[in-house]
Amino acid sequence: MTALSQRLAVGGPLATTTSRLVAPLAALHGAMFLYDLQHPQRFLNADRAGERIEVIRGFAAAFRSGDTLAYSVGHGIVGDWLPQALLYILGGQYLVIAAQVILALASVLWVREIGLRVGLRESSANAAALVYALLPHTLVFPHQLATEAIFVPLVVLAFRLSISAAGGAALGFATLVRPITVVWPMVAAVVHRAPNARRTVFIAWALAPLLAWMALVLAATGEFSMGRSGHDLGANLYNRMQRMAAPLPESQRPPVKPEGHTKATLGEYLSFVAAHPAAAAAHSARDVVAIAFKSGIERVTLDYLDLFPDARKALQQSDGGWRTSLEQRGALATLAGLLGAQPGLVLSSALASVLFTLLMALAAYGAVVSLARREWLLLTLFVLYVAATAQVVDAAQSRHRAPAEFALCLLAVAGWRALQSRKEKRRVR
Repeated sequence: MTALSQRLAVGGPLATTTSRLVAPLAALHGAMFLYDLQHPQRFLNADRAGERIEVIRGFAAAFRSGDTLAYSVGHGIVGDWLPQALLYILGGQYLVIAAQVILALASVLWVREIGLRVGLRESSANAAALVYALLPHTLVFPHQLATEAIFVPLVVLAFRLSISAAGGAALGFATLVRPITVVWPMVAAVVHRAPNARRTVFIAWALAPLLAWMALVLAATGEFSMGRSGHDLGANLYNRMQRMAAPLPESQRPPVKPEGHTKATLGEYLSFVAAHPAAAAAHSARDVVAIAFKSGIERVTLDYLDLFPDARKALQQSDGGWRTSLEQRGALATLAGLLGAQPGLVLSSALASVLFTLLMALAAYGAVVSLARREWLLLTLFVLYVAATAQVVDAAQSRHRAPAEFALCLLAVAGWRALQSRKEKRRVR
């Protein structure tokens, strides 16, 4: 019997654990599903959901005409929309939501199992899973047309399955949804203590789905790529470079490219960063602030509950939103403007930010006290890896942190347990 199965046996039957942990969460999502039925438009309030639904509807038409291959290879990396497209064709947006809710609930159990495997007590593993389940992203993304609803559970499953063929396959399919995890298999294989053959199999399975898709694109188009998209790496680097350059004199800004050619090579981007390190560092610092301190509660208040309908579009638009204001006017002026216009939104976001900052502080402490153990080291490195990959998007948002939130919850509980242990030792003395 494995260590994990022993812990599960000691802690009680799996059915009891499921009922105690997952049943209340299932009831919560059930209530949210009733809300979804009454407010179907909220399904499309996720980032790029409007664009994604058009791709899905186009695929449905291509499916009926039998032209699915040509359509698929012409609309970017296939995992970004195909899983949801197939569900949408079968049962509309409510089948998409139902499937995503099941994935979210399963990921809560997987977080618990990861916690047990890395050495947490059952109560602590349950606490980590519960905190993860109640984070804004975990709550809202399953009810929206968001890639994170598919991508994040696959990442959690990959960690649950560890360095194995199945774990590699889960990670590989996650990479086919969002390619940011493409380098992670090599990092995990180096850090994890496992036989070389097992690590090789893990890497092979992790890369297989992406390579198979790229081979299909090559056969169909003659181009070995993930598929052309307006949101690929080149587009993100171009947009990021333009945002960095906005405060600079016009003579120092990179040329604006015509529509349809708004992409930058990695060399162009690195050359710009080398020429303007201060502007690049300032932009990266704002990214760090957004990832580390922004809770994501706006996904609930703005996107899902629509509590501030007048503010949503103004705050979230790519040009002129809160991020643009922060870049052009500074933090204090942006905060003052928001406080005057939407005090309720600012106060709710501030409170959530304080709570999330506490979670991050506990996670940082948990990382420090747990680094000596390899599986805890992997969790810490994955958090840093996700933060680093956010540096290739035009402007990082809290949602870019979502793949690492399960690890943050486990690390935070480890930090809390370490603090409690220190207090107990002091009392004994």
